[in-house]
Amino acid sequence: MKFYGRFRRVGTLTVLAAGLCISSAAAHAAGSPAVAGKVPPLAAQGSAALGISPEQRLREELRLLLLDMIESGAFGQTPVDQISLSIDAPAERAGGLGLLVDSSSAAAASDGLHVLGATPGGSASRMGLRAGDVIVAVNDVGLAGLGADGAGRARAAERLREQVGSLEDGAPLNFRIVRDGNERSVSGVMVSAWVPALHLTVGDGVALASARDSRRSAAAAAQGCGRVNIFDVAPRQRDLHAAVLISIDGERSPFEGQTTFRLSAGRHELKVAERIESRYLSFNDRLRNSGPDSRYKTLSIDVAPNTTYLLAARLNEDKRNVWRDGAYWDPVIWSETAETCR
Repeated sequence: MKFYGRFRRVGTLTVLAAGLCISSAAAHAAGSPAVAGKVPPLAAQGSAALGISPEQRLREELRLLLLDMIESGAFGQTPVDQISLSIDAPAERAGGLGLLVDSSSAAAASDGLHVLGATPGGSASRMGLRAGDVIVAVNDVGLAGLGADGAGRARAAERLREQVGSLEDGAPLNFRIVRDGNERSVSGVMVSAWVPALHLTVGDGVALASARDSRRSAAAAAQGCGRVNIFDVAPRQRDLHAAVLISIDGERSPFEGQTTFRLSAGRHELKVAERIESRYLSFNDRLRNSGPDSRYKTLSIDVAPNTTYLLAARLNEDKRNVWRDGAYWDPVIWSETAETCR
């Protein structure tokens, strides 16, 4: 999933659909028996599942998903009674335009972004955009003749993402398009769906807690606690990207894939690595990862009780070509929200 109206690249195409992104090939595969057999029954039943409570449906979907993960070897050789996952995610914007455009090259978008499809019922479809249209401007910002980005793809796709991603729900949205050789405009408003905050624990986290976690839990109980969250919902239009928490106060983070970390109130030292997509950088991964400590940076944070902090990697636009010593990025706390911690 991608949020805040971001693009997800599928081969040489770009999907602008801040929620579920499916390429034409993926959509075709979803109807094949090999794939359909993996779809949880309740999700496949559609209206037939309407009589089931949300709790029942979620419980069954999670059970089937975990079973599929275990059978496919996702947890490796870990015994079932030792599987432990903790997932926390803030409320997320999970609905966007539902628009598939060709971003394969600068030449493909020399006259604008060519629409390859629009999700039925999505914002783009409701506004009247359809396959074959060529988008030449969005909210009076031109998209034709913008050249290629560092990865050779049409820069117009990034410009469209930035313009749409910066809009609040209800904001006016106008596309100037060419259809059948004639220029016209289609318009509407930005509409998004939102997914509520998620707090999910799988397995017996208490039995598997380390001595360090026990100490932190005791400190949190005495002083209060807050959380650091690395779930990637950082808005790219603000040059914010995904980050990974390597260690807290000199101790490595405990779980692969964990996104939320509970900390006692007070000052903490976070060692952070960036996960900026290569298309935003002008140098290769060999240079990016050179040097023993060039991949990591330290951020000091004063944690207040009952506060959740969103951590991200900020791309420094004025130094985006400077790879030495990681000058191109810095770890930042980009959002703070009040949320009970205990």
